[in-house]
Amino acid sequence: MKQVTVIKSLTAAAVLTLISFVSSAQTPDPFVGTWVLNVAKSTFEPGPPLKSETTKITDAGNGAFHQVVDYVDGDGTATHLEFTSALDGKEVPVTGGSDADTVTVTRPHPRTVRYVFKKAGKWTESGRFMVSKDGKTMTGSLHGIEAGAAWKYHYVLDRQ
Repeated sequence: MKQVTVIKSLTAAAVLTLISFVSSAQTPDPFVGTWVLNVAKSTFEPGPPLKSETTKITDAGNGAFHQVVDYVDGDGTATHLEFTSALDGKEVPVTGGSDADTVTVTRPHPRTVRYVFKKAGKWTESGRFMVSKDGKTMTGSLHGIEAGAAWKYHYVLDRQ
């Protein structure tokens, strides 16, 4: 009788372990989704602030993610850029936009990514973004130099 109880206990433990593995495998990546800039909570130095930004991140398979960013600068200039990265630190091409032609993306933590953008092999901007534990907000900053002037943006984006 004791052996049956032990086997039932081991079977239950194995099932719980399997369920947790399946559950974690089905948990969506915290970055995947559509994110919209909350202009009121974000800061832009120097101004003017961005008028809008929507970032869409999708799973591209094999550990890679495809990112599409559409934003409107304070002067009304609309920009569309996109890239696909495995978040492995390898430089990948950026299409659209005029400020960068490549990006390197790393993931030091499951809810944190770091970006380094370059144009013609030279650094143009970099930053770090984090998704909140509840998955509803992504915050981060980008900084760079444009036309000889330094800038820094702190973003607050809401999941849609």
